[in-house]
Amino acid sequence: MPRPIDVETLKAKIDRGDHFHLVETLLPREYESWHLPGAINIHFNRITKAARDRFSADDEIVVYCHNPECRASTIAAQKLEKLGYTNVYEFAGGKDAWRDAGYPVEQGEG
Repeated sequence: MPRPIDVETLKAKIDRGDHFHLVETLLPREYESWHLPGAINIHFNRITKAARDRFSADDEIVVYCHNPECRASTIAAQKLEKLGYTNVYEFAGGKDAWRDAGYPVEQGEG
């Protein structure tokens, strides 16, 4: 079960420049429309291969999608944990919570 992270905690981590991987698990067009600062895009269906190529076993990884009803980040987090990643967090509030908080976003390919 991935550990939850809330919008304020995530914003603080980004602001401090903490070393972690922030992963939007949606389609590339959704990511390019706008995404959280510093996020990379790995669709949840591609997370298994991408994780092996990009992440170390002890890396901190935060996944997110649209909102708590969106299952993409939950599925991605579960796949990461099955691969043996132990430092996985899910930002269940996703893009909706980030936008509602009025925090800055990025556009394009990142």
